[in-house]
Amino acid sequence: MRRRSPILMLFIAGLSILNFTGSVVRAATPPPDDRASAGSTEVNFFAGISAPVNKESTGFGLEIKTGTPIGGRLLYNFDRHNAVEFSIANPLSVSANYVYNFSSFRDKWVPYVTAGVGGSRREIALSDNSQPAQLNSNLMETGPDRKQTAFTGNFGGGLKFFFTQRFALRFDVRDQVGNYKGTFSNVAGVPGGIVRAGKTLNDFQITGGIVFRFGKS
Repeated sequence: MRRRSPILMLFIAGLSILNFTGSVVRAATPPPDDRASAGSTEVNFFAGISAPVNKESTGFGLEIKTGTPIGGRLLYNFDRHNAVEFSIANPLSVSANYVYNFSSFRDKWVPYVTAGVGGSRREIALSDNSQPAQLNSNLMETGPDRKQTAFTGNFGGGLKFFFTQRFALRFDVRDQVGNYKGTFSNVAGVPGGIVRAGKTLNDFQITGGIVFRFGKS
């Protein structure tokens, strides 16, 4: 039987070593970090601007104070894409949201969409849309407090940019929708002085903030 060439033997041995080394490297290499691992928690502190959409006509209506959204969010990732989030902000509003994280691109950017429900407490007043000045009236249900709590829904989306696995910037855009109603007394020029008014508020919010991620990576 003819002996194999030493060169051929070396070539076969080299291929075997390369194949074994590649298998070890592939096994040791972790999967791509999609910036949202199962079991991780994210804490987000944010601030921004409110741009309510007004669709008033002539006659009486509600004036609803929106203010500047400032608050925090706590998010729990069930896996790389699905998460639940709880938010609280000033002016007082709370919400619970579902968040869907899309796959990251360039290993840093994570876009997402979100929708949820909650409640919001706003200061309200009666206004006459044909007059620039606010009317001198009393909110009957709450007296001088002039505030009302309403059930709200919200939807939107945003983008997170991760500097590291634990720290990121987050930009968020969402519409918070709530229906407010009030009965006012002592309204001048109205028989009996009683006016009932309502309004559906579309509070368009743009916020930005920082994210700290804890737990599994």
